[in-house]
Amino acid sequence: MANKDTRDIVITRILNAPVETVWMLWTDPKAVTGWWGPEDYTSPSARIDLREGGSYVFCMRAPSEQGGQESFTGGTYKKIIPTKRLEFTQNLTDETGKPLPDEELPTGFSQNVHTVIEFRDVNGLTELTITEKGWTRSLMSVFAYAGMHQSLDKMAANLNKNKAA
Repeated sequence: MANKDTRDIVITRILNAPVETVWMLWTDPKAVTGWWGPEDYTSPSARIDLREGGSYVFCMRAPSEQGGQESFTGGTYKKIIPTKRLEFTQNLTDETGKPLPDEELPTGFSQNVHTVIEFRDVNGLTELTITEKGWTRSLMSVFAYAGMHQSLDKMAANLNKNKAA
């Protein structure tokens, strides 16, 4: 639950694809690598153990002009309702999925962010609502908000490109 020192990030987006396709983009490791990360970043790998209690680790690589470093986001799935809802924790991790210690985190970065993704059919399109609960009120929460929007922009562009093909 949010208090005065934390905030929730909520993003809703309508995507030009059926729910089953958008679900797959979140749950298939190969599909995740096609859109994960902000603009100009790539995602060289993703591992997903899609079951309650299972874990995931998504890799994100900065562009070479920004140093090309890799960072990892990982966590544990808490609730899975296929094509309806994903709930999981979100942490900055090492490549194995182990959460980074506080001294290695960027200033203001929140660990154990409770994330809920809801998928809803709207006449064959998907209304996707992402809620990230418990971000520290800091510049990092602004970066997280912007980064998720940019990731979703990449997802939407890939969906539109595939529809045109």
